[in-house]
Amino acid sequence: MVADAAYSLGQVGRLAELPESFIATLVELGVLEPQQGLRFSHQDLVVLRAAKALRDARVPARKVIQALRNVKADLAPAHLASVRLRAQAGGVEASIGPRRYDALTGQMLLPLDEAPPDVRSIAPTDEAVACARQALALEASDGAAAETAYRRALWLDAGCALAYVNLGALLCETGRSEEAVSLYDQALVWCEGIPLVHFNRAIALEDMQQPEQAVAAYERALQLDATLADAHYNLAVLLERLGDARGSLRHLNAYRRAAAA
Repeated sequence: MVADAAYSLGQVGRLAELPESFIATLVELGVLEPQQGLRFSHQDLVVLRAAKALRDARVPARKVIQALRNVKADLAPAHLASVRLRAQAGGVEASIGPRRYDALTGQMLLPLDEAPPDVRSIAPTDEAVACARQALALEASDGAAAETAYRRALWLDAGCALAYVNLGALLCETGRSEEAVSLYDQALVWCEGIPLVHFNRAIALEDMQQPEQAVAAYERALQLDATLADAHYNLAVLLERLGDARGSLRHLNAYRRAAAA
C-alpha cells in the first residue's frame, strides 16, 4: 500500500478496528486532518492502529484522545505517525527518538540505558539499578508496583535521578502533583544539576497553580540545558499567561530554534 493511499471513513474504521464515532471525534478535534471528502492517509491509519493498541491495553478512550491531542500539539507540523505510543499504567507514553515523556502530563521520563552518563553515575549501587529496571518494566502494566520499586531504589540510593524523574511523572499522572513537588524538592538535594528534575518540577508546580515558582524552575532547567525545547515552549506559554509578552516571544523563538536543530 503506498504511503499516500486514501481510505474512506468506513474503510479506515474497519482496518483499525475502531468505531467511526471515535475516529470522527479525532477529526473534529483536529488530531487527524483527512483530505477533502474524509479521505484518510496511510499515516492516519498508523495513528489509528496505535490508538487501537492503547484501547486494547485498557487505556480509557478519553485518555487516548487527550494523549493524541497533546502529542499532536507538541509535534506540529510533523505527523503523529512518527511517534511511538504505548500504554503506561493507565496512561500513555510517547517516544520521539531518544525523547520519552508522559503524553498526558508532559512530564519527561528517563530510560535507564539511555540516560546521560551523569544520571547513571548518580545511582551507582547494583541493587538500586535493579530496582529502577524493575520499575521501568512495571510502568506499562502496574503503576502501583512501579511506584514501590522506584521508592525502593531511592531508599537504597538517595541520589537516583532516574527514580526521581520517573516516579514524579507517575505521581502527576495520578493527580498527586503536590506529592510530586515534594519528591522533586528532595531530588534537588542530590540531583540539582539534572535539567529534567527542574523541568518536571516546573510542570508539577503549574499543576498546583504556582506559576511564579514554575517560571523559576523552567529557567533553572534552561540554565542547565539551553537546548531543552520543551522547557522553552512551556515557559513561553506560561509567560504569555502571566502577561510577559516579550519574555514569551523570546522563549518561543528559542523553542523554534531548538526544535529545528
